[in-house]
Amino acid sequence: MKTLTNISLVLFALTASAQNDFSKYKWRNRIVVFSTTSLETESFVTHWQHMKNSTKKIEDRNILLFVLAKGRLYDKDLKVVSGFQVGPLRQKYQIPNTYEGITLIGKDGGVKFQKTFPLDVKIIFETIDQMPMRKSEMRENIDD
Repeated sequence: MKTLTNISLVLFALTASAQNDFSKYKWRNRIVVFSTTSLETESFVTHWQHMKNSTKKIEDRNILLFVLAKGRLYDKDLKVVSGFQVGPLRQKYQIPNTYEGITLIGKDGGVKFQKTFPLDVKIIFETIDQMPMRKSEMRENIDD
């Protein structure tokens, strides 16, 4: 019985510490979430490569890249990210399980843009560049 109680406490602690959203990045980063049913689909691979080839644009805009696929969250290197609960993450940002596309989450934590594949990744940067916070960042960078 004591073992069962200890296991329950461990599971509760793991669940309680799991992230349900990207709030730990709030006010520091913009998040681009790619959602796909498989990491091998042609549309995902094509869009992912186009995005990954835009390193300077990603860095300038403080973007973090994630992928939701196969019930898991992956980082920019397509390694599984532990500590996130995918179901609540999809629910909070309104990303259905079968969604094939991207979701842009602003520094304030709100969904700013969602678009299904196919898309031109330039639209992500253009959308960000129209945001008031990004315009302010660009003005500050000119003064440096």
